[in-house]
Amino acid sequence: MEKIETQKAVGKILGADVTEVVPDIKKGPLFKKGHIIRKDDIVPLLSIGKHYVWIFSEREGFIHEDDAATEMMNLIKKENLRLSSPSESKVKLFAEVKGVLIINMKGLEEINRLENPRVATKRNFSFVEKDTPVVIGKVMPLEIPVTQMDEIRSIAEEYYPIIDLLSIKNHKIALFPVGNEFIEGRREETMSGRVKQYLEQLGQDIVLEKVLSDDVSQIRESGMDAIRKGSDIIIYMGGMAVDPDDKTVEGIEKMGAEIVMYGVPMWPGTTFLLAYKDGKIILGIPSSAGFMEKGTSFHKIMPIILSNYIISRDTLIKMGEGGFIDARNL
Repeated sequence: MEKIETQKAVGKILGADVTEVVPDIKKGPLFKKGHIIRKDDIVPLLSIGKHYVWIFSEREGFIHEDDAATEMMNLIKKENLRLSSPSESKVKLFAEVKGVLIINMKGLEEINRLENPRVATKRNFSFVEKDTPVVIGKVMPLEIPVTQMDEIRSIAEEYYPIIDLLSIKNHKIALFPVGNEFIEGRREETMSGRVKQYLEQLGQDIVLEKVLSDDVSQIRESGMDAIRKGSDIIIYMGGMAVDPDDKTVEGIEKMGAEIVMYGVPMWPGTTFLLAYKDGKIILGIPSSAGFMEKGTSFHKIMPIILSNYIISRDTLIKMGEGGFIDARNL
């Protein structure tokens, strides 16, 4: 790159995007890299304070910021992510499918420890719709040494993939609302309808539905029967607290399921249970999942489960950061 006076730049090739900022209206390139500067461009450039501009001039041993940013984003991403063209040395990754963003946090930190590259993402395990921008990367300044590009390549290889997007998969789901009050007719069971609608919107098949009493044996047998009939995921709704009548957790334990965690560091929906049984997923979800359309532990964790990501106890513990989801009822 070569810096020259704007008024002497007519006929030269612009070496980097020139950004124009109009408060409350626009922030973006006035002229793009590669633009051949004309006489008519001088006044607009001076009007935004550009008395000097960068002119394209290749230097051996250096990589242009746009090329570096594009290569970096290609190196750190895996599947289902689409690159944008560089603009003002920034490159974005867009979701090509509806899915869950998975970030290797150590790899992301190591990239950002380097002197020049910067990568910012949406929160780890975010559920995103197709065509949503999820990551943005930038390399500064206008050129970086090829040796630093080598460092980026090394980190990307060591922690690959740093950015991944897992698509939502189809599952067969058994849904069991639990409560003596429903069986005795003292209260109408309506909560499962909202959960069913949410799951169907995510492309899931509800293959079995049954209201259960707060009875350990019935809870256990219904779950085992669902597994025998081919359900991938068994969801129990209700009976997840510590009241004397709440038997759902004990019923799941009697199935012989391996409980990953009961009680997650998230609110609302702390009394969430995740377990595995012979490759099947067993969930105990609190009543908040049934009377809220979003913003509970269930709505945060369920898309991750549907992406077939194996959730560990450590994963759930780390969700305490950002786990205070909804404060409307405080």
